[in-house]
Amino acid sequence: MHHGGDKVKQKHKALGAELFQVGEKVRIPKDGCIKLPMALEEDQEALFISTGDGYRLIPLLPDVKRIYIEATTDCNFACITCIRSSWEDKLIHMDWETFENILRNLKELPKLESVHFGGFGEPMMHPRIFEMLRAVKGLGLKVEMITNGSYLSEENIQKLIDMELDVLFTSLDSPQEEEYNEIRQGADFQRVSRNIENLQAMKRKQKAGKPELGIEFVAMKKNYTRLPKLIQMAYDLKASQIIISNLLPYHESMKDEIVYDLDDAGCMFGKDSLKTTVWAQMSNMKLRTERSCKFVKGKSLCINYQGNVSPCYALMHTYQCYVYGRKKQMYPFFLGNVNEKKLPEIWMDSGYVNFRRTVNENLFPSCTDCKSVDGCNYTESNEMDCWGNTPSCAECLWARRIIACP
Repeated sequence: MHHGGDKVKQKHKALGAELFQVGEKVRIPKDGCIKLPMALEEDQEALFISTGDGYRLIPLLPDVKRIYIEATTDCNFACITCIRSSWEDKLIHMDWETFENILRNLKELPKLESVHFGGFGEPMMHPRIFEMLRAVKGLGLKVEMITNGSYLSEENIQKLIDMELDVLFTSLDSPQEEEYNEIRQGADFQRVSRNIENLQAMKRKQKAGKPELGIEFVAMKKNYTRLPKLIQMAYDLKASQIIISNLLPYHESMKDEIVYDLDDAGCMFGKDSLKTTVWAQMSNMKLRTERSCKFVKGKSLCINYQGNVSPCYALMHTYQCYVYGRKKQMYPFFLGNVNEKKLPEIWMDSGYVNFRRTVNENLFPSCTDCKSVDGCNYTESNEMDCWGNTPSCAECLWARRIIACP
């Protein structure tokens, strides 16, 4: 018991700076020659950058881990959700010479792990797609492909099984025939469904584990309530991955179809809510503070049908899209072309290195939730933002994890 006059001693908790006590001090003489406080296994090039508050030294390494290849921009569907409804690109296949240049370059990337054939066309329309897949598989890399499923004949399925394609993604935007055919115009739900079922049946019969099946679903108002049924369908098909992306409208008629940031978006499934979060890779349904570019963080790059190298899907083409109902003009951002430069040279170019640094450190404004967004003409395109970045990633919904891709 403490008497009235006694003072109770209390210990106040204080946090320390131990976590931040890293690094070693070095002296920089007038001539600028310094010695690093560490030894390297071999000589190494680095990019020296003078920043606003000091210096940065970034090693120049050909450490690309993942590459996306757009084999074609052609497609036999006319999906209402597709970028192809607003872009200005030609519908053509990648030249074989361009692919051969890519193939030679892959051998010069020692950290490369996987290659994904996708982009904004139907890869299986390319007349030499199986040669492409086999050639990359021959390098010992993990190879993936996304398809609309219409070209999965028994003959083509057998080719994919024989070459042991690692993962085959297919897009299913509804488990209902009428709705699916409306969204994916030119498609036949029954045919695509049978093709996917046949793929899994042929694998079981041959005791083949590959290709693993991945299902991608684009969520919008017209199909969102059927998401649990689609996830159950994918689960029954024994899909190894289920990716749920939100809609990024490319046409004005679709701008009111978005479901992200709706008040009831996260609680529409009742008892099926757990199924959607456990069985599927759900995109964010609300605008969050965090920004993280899966392409830059994952050391990925994209190569379009002409051999142009872009840092991500969003910067591969010229098109229009709608961000929270606002029309936005998107311009491509090319760092080089595989027909003119080698991939390691493109990847280690100072412009590309500094772009990745800017994205990694989120040195962009956040236009989407800015209080001045409605009166700001910077948001009309990705050409520049109010911080002087060009191109600007300030409204990227991929970085917000609202839009997703394999």
